[in-house]
Amino acid sequence: MGIGLYLIVAGTLITGAANSLFTKYQDNQCVRNCDNPDFSTHKNFEQPAIQTLQMFVGELSMFLVYYLVYKLGQNRKRQDYVRLNDEDEEEEVKEISIFSNLKLAIPAICDLCGTTLLNIGLVYTPVSIYQMTRGSIVLFVAILSVVFLKRRISKLEWISLLFVTLGVGLVGLSGSRTSPSTDTATSSLIVFGIFLIVLAEMLQAFQFVAEEHILEKHKIIPLQLVYIEGFYGFSILLAVMVVLNFIIGAIQPKQQFESSPFNMVEAFSQVFFNRAVLLSSICIMISIAAFNYCGLSITHRISATARSTVDTCRTLLVWIVAISMGWESFQWLQFTGFAVLVFGTLCFNGVLKPEEWSFVPQVLKSDFNPNERLINVVDEIDEPIERL
Repeated sequence: MGIGLYLIVAGTLITGAANSLFTKYQDNQCVRNCDNPDFSTHKNFEQPAIQTLQMFVGELSMFLVYYLVYKLGQNRKRQDYVRLNDEDEEEEVKEISIFSNLKLAIPAICDLCGTTLLNIGLVYTPVSIYQMTRGSIVLFVAILSVVFLKRRISKLEWISLLFVTLGVGLVGLSGSRTSPSTDTATSSLIVFGIFLIVLAEMLQAFQFVAEEHILEKHKIIPLQLVYIEGFYGFSILLAVMVVLNFIIGAIQPKQQFESSPFNMVEAFSQVFFNRAVLLSSICIMISIAAFNYCGLSITHRISATARSTVDTCRTLLVWIVAISMGWESFQWLQFTGFAVLVFGTLCFNGVLKPEEWSFVPQVLKSDFNPNERLINVVDEIDEPIERL
């Protein structure tokens, strides 16, 4: 593995972790009544729709990367966008226009709803619990793949999914436990945030399965799929924000609407007139764009399995940074849940191979075929999924 690939792996790890950390940092920024010595009157930046919009801008910016990497170097880089079909014959993927296939709006809508719920959930949960709970995507993608894509799950893969479920449950339990510095109301909000994150992962699982279906039916360049989804997501979300701004503004009293998250003027003023929020917004957009490019590069140059392994390290990095910055404290229950979650995910994605372990009963291996592995899942909604 050359030094360039090492840099791509490091870039995926750093930019992926930075995106979650910058978003949480943004949530912690005071935007109203900040000079009041009474901290209870302070209002932090709570604009999940704006944060989702930032993500779509980051995805849409991948058009520049696509244009530079693919369009300008089309002849030299053409082999990077070639796949092999079942007969080992070369089949070139196609370039499409944004409006040529409206099916691409379906994963964009799922992305929109899921990311908005994630951003709301992040407001109420510690960033490490947020990142770990997102590991539940593996379970939902597997179930939806069986239902809609008619895939098959072996006994060992089902057991791996049980470990994933147990790990997510332990992480959620660690967030719901009260401590001397956490009152019951705060713990309830954390549980509510975890519920929103799990719900968001269900939507994102549907997005992943829809992307898988589209990539199977239409040989689309994955990098192009990213910016097209960004375009649809940005356009739809901006239109919804405008409509809700006028509807809610007409219903709510003026004084109440001034602090409403549906007030677009207030929302954008919080972004552009607060230096910390503005800089973190720029960092979020850059990090999500860089994460998409690096993640796609790993998938194409190595495998989606390698991508999932790097993504696991990203979750660990988020946790370490959150603890070192004093945002969170170390909890053994959370650590145990994370370990179980990672074990289940790595087994499911084939990084660990329980089918080769001698102590695993043969009856559990009887229906396992490594050449028919269900699907390879990574904990990031911006990564188009490819089968091994």
